[in-house]
Amino acid sequence: MAGAIIVLSFLFLNLPVIAKSDCPANTVSWHSQCFSFYSNSTGFADAELTCNNQSGGHLVSIHDGFTNALVTQQATKHFHERSEVDFWIGATNLMTQKQWNWTDGTPLDYNNWNKGEPQNALGSGCVTVSINDGTWSSKDCFKSKPFVCATSAAPTYPLYVNCSSGWSYFQPTHSCYGVNAGGHAKDTNWTAAQKYCEDLNAQLPSIHSYAELQFIKMFVYTAWSDYWLGIYSTDGRNWKGPDGINTDFLKYGKWCSGSPSNITGERCVAVGECYYDVNCLTTLKHTLCKKSIQ
Repeated sequence: MAGAIIVLSFLFLNLPVIAKSDCPANTVSWHSQCFSFYSNSTGFADAELTCNNQSGGHLVSIHDGFTNALVTQQATKHFHERSEVDFWIGATNLMTQKQWNWTDGTPLDYNNWNKGEPQNALGSGCVTVSINDGTWSSKDCFKSKPFVCATSAAPTYPLYVNCSSGWSYFQPTHSCYGVNAGGHAKDTNWTAAQKYCEDLNAQLPSIHSYAELQFIKMFVYTAWSDYWLGIYSTDGRNWKGPDGINTDFLKYGKWCSGSPSNITGERCVAVGECYYDVNCLTTLKHTLCKKSIQ
């Protein structure tokens, strides 16, 4: 493995990286993606949110040895003045305990674990790459490290929209998301949460892609709070979005164990690590709203 890393690194050190015209300046173009290298150290969740706000990207996912060597080689150029010797990539087991996944939803079909890794220990659920040799290690997600984002080379919506204070932009939905963005909104039931969002010209979020679900889960992980979704049922079988039309949210995530319970009164959906249905009069600590940009 070490020999392969050296050979691949040699190849990339001696072949110039040619940036395509559809990638922004100061990024690296590779396989229809643009890689951005952030030297400002931060925790895993904040790093992923930064990537989400950059054209709806994610922390980089790596699916072969060439990409691993390229990212490592470029990281040595961008992070050489940092004291850290490793950087965040998008592999984590936060979404599914003891199962490693990429935050962009692609399968983890390649790895370059260091000896004795992954540890699968509590608190070590996020992955870094060593600048020295390109090997991977599982680390404490709250540690501050530089990171690498990957975005599509041809975004559909603007790269960045300056949402109001308290809101975060997510490019794939061209929307802003905010937790308690209108001030105090603690301990709200589903109806009160929906009214709270409507007063902000927003709505409770519904799920229309795997990427959107992962973006919303980052709010879950950063605040350790569950949130109402704008999804409900009048019969315990058919689940509707804010527009009253049946929603396909189950294509992108799964129910928690025991849900849906189909118990009378439990007709509203919340999200934490997974979806669950609860009585609509249940109160949750915080309210997440989604505001589409016109």
